[in-house]
Amino acid sequence: MAHDVFISYAHQDRTVANAVCATLEARGIRCWIAPRDILPGSDWGAAIIDAIQEAKALVLIFSSNSNDSDQIKREVERTVHQGIAVIPFRIEDVLPNKTLEYFISTQHWLDALTPPLEDHMAHLAETITVLLEKKGGKVKPLPVGGEAPAPPQPPSQPAAKAPE
Repeated sequence: MAHDVFISYAHQDRTVANAVCATLEARGIRCWIAPRDILPGSDWGAAIIDAIQEAKALVLIFSSNSNDSDQIKREVERTVHQGIAVIPFRIEDVLPNKTLEYFISTQHWLDALTPPLEDHMAHLAETITVLLEKKGGKVKPLPVGGEAPAPPQPPSQPAAKAPE
């Protein structure tokens, strides 16, 4: 599946990560998130590397949990190495450890410390839309009514003619 954004999060923050993913996808921003987008039976590490390489941005759900995660450190390092934008989305008032500070100290952060979280997720979606447009990406506009677009349906086949 082609995607615009890789969502990086510690498993303890799965609820927030899934909410961010749903918010972005409802606005036409295609997301990659584990474990949803890892094909069963495939190599986990290879799937992560492939997804990072295809992304135009990484949203880091930043908390004390992600700050302590070796997996997050590897994902952020690979993202920075590829020259892909990292958007720290801070959900807890913590400072990054030295390893993460090295990689994300120069980025502008989006703080989501005050309720409601939905307002911060909407701002994140707007930010990513602008970022993708600057990178030449296209975000699918929402249809009237604000619902996520329905998946495309395969073209219907013409009905077979009955023998005469």
